[in-house]
Amino acid sequence: CIDRIFSENNQLFYLSVTYCEIIKIFYRLYKYPQLNDKQISEKDFNLLNAKLSTDLFYVNRISVTDEIVNKSREILEMGWLKASIDVLILSGFIVTKDIYKNLYFITADDDLYDLAKKFTNDVINLNKI
Repeated sequence: CIDRIFSENNQLFYLSVTYCEIIKIFYRLYKYPQLNDKQISEKDFNLLNAKLSTDLFYVNRISVTDEIVNKSREILEMGWLKASIDVLILSGFIVTKDIYKNLYFITADDDLYDLAKKFTNDVINLNKI
C-alpha cells in the first residue's frame, strides 16, 4: 500500500516543521544517540541528509500559518495528542484537505490516526497495513 502511494504519481505534502523534526532525528542518531539508538557514521548522516534533500524536490511543502495554528484549537477540543508537532501536522492536513479534496493523511502513530479519523475517513495507519 505505501509503495503504491509513492509510485502512482500521487501528490505528497509535508508540513514545514516536520523537516526540523527529521533533521533532529538524524543529528540524534549521529551525535547524540539515546539509550536504544544505534549510532550512525558521518557518512550515513550525510547520505541521509542528501536523500532527504532529494526527496523534498518531489513533495509539496505546507508552511505553518495562523490558520493552521488556530485549527489546532478545534483538534484539541476533539482529543489529546502529547506532542505539539502532531497537533500541527494534523491541523495542516485538515486545512490543506479543504483545498485538495482527495488528500489522505498517512501516519504510523495510533493516537494521531484515531484523532484524525474524527475529522475524515481519508486516513491510513501504516501500522495496520
